[in-house]
Amino acid sequence: MNSLKILHLANDYAGSAVYKNLVAALDQEGLTQIVYCPVRNASLIDKNKIGFKNASSQIIYSHILNKTTDRIIYPLKIKKILRDIERKIDLSQVNFIHAHTWYSDGGVAYFLSRKYNIPYITAIRNTDLNLFQKRLFYLRPFGRKILNRAIRVILIAASYKKRILSQNSLQSIKSDLEKKIKTIPNGVDPYWIANTISSPKTRTDKIFNVLFIGKFTKSKNIVALQHAVRLLNQENNKSIKLHIVGGGGRKLKEVITNVEQYPDVFKYYGQIFDKDELLKCFRNCDVFAMPSKYETFGLVYVEALLQGMPILYQKNEGIDGFYDEKIGEAVTVGDAEEIKEKLRLLYENFDSYEFNIPLIKQNHDWRLIAKEYLAIYEHQ
Repeated sequence: MNSLKILHLANDYAGSAVYKNLVAALDQEGLTQIVYCPVRNASLIDKNKIGFKNASSQIIYSHILNKTTDRIIYPLKIKKILRDIERKIDLSQVNFIHAHTWYSDGGVAYFLSRKYNIPYITAIRNTDLNLFQKRLFYLRPFGRKILNRAIRVILIAASYKKRILSQNSLQSIKSDLEKKIKTIPNGVDPYWIANTISSPKTRTDKIFNVLFIGKFTKSKNIVALQHAVRLLNQENNKSIKLHIVGGGGRKLKEVITNVEQYPDVFKYYGQIFDKDELLKCFRNCDVFAMPSKYETFGLVYVEALLQGMPILYQKNEGIDGFYDEKIGEAVTVGDAEEIKEKLRLLYENFDSYEFNIPLIKQNHDWRLIAKEYLAIYEHQ
């Protein structure tokens, strides 16, 4: 058994299976892990709970946050979390801290590291760049301190490297920061690794079937995608159908209205949680399209690629920049007109997209990703 004791600071552990899959994979390496997850809602307690092989590991769900001031007053939230951690965890036994976000978790790691001299790494995700760093100007000097003290800075999305190194507030540490940066993508659920196809698919149906899977939020850009599909059908007399899986979000009513108005163009499945049913959706469609404006990585893109499907995605977000091969088409603005033109390219050039499915499978296998993190924890 590995003697290292790792403290994970993961404010969104209960909200995403990404963290659960990484922690479970690290458990197979014999690590002792403490996962600290502060929550705003008691209903999140025990979400994504796992049965550890290492009996010394644990997940601490702490209902200490509120939905008002803790969303607005960042310094008070960090102090509240620090006090709670010091009450509940023996930090003298912790060898390493893994902060899973730059600001919400990295801020806590920074103060713990200063007080207890524990090394840490921090990841940079969508909210860090597109909310904290972009809009909360007063936090930028502290954000620089967090990255400066971290021994490694993990980028989930390769496209974030250029954005991070071009930040004005980080120019004074740019040289050192560039040496610390390491890109480690998210993995996919083992189910998708086990059910990978061996080669890109070929089209057989006269209808060009486009698949969307996600929440119906403004950032996922589903309404613009619907409009683009309609435009392409009208302008070119092409048989293109958008298959929609998902639900929730502020755009729900608008999405459903479009589905009801144009049943020949849109097919709505609702939310699907059964992986076998999702697999059928992937395999019955030709391409995957999610022109999401903000995306840390977007595991659904990888799931689609592992089914041999070209993808439509947003430039400088998510999976963009991670692969050199032509894996699909990227939008830059993300309006209906541009999405329409990219769908046209996917339609007309379907057989020209090439991507290395065995390599994609290897890159997004949690077992291999866990070994990369373990090497960082051990060698720092």
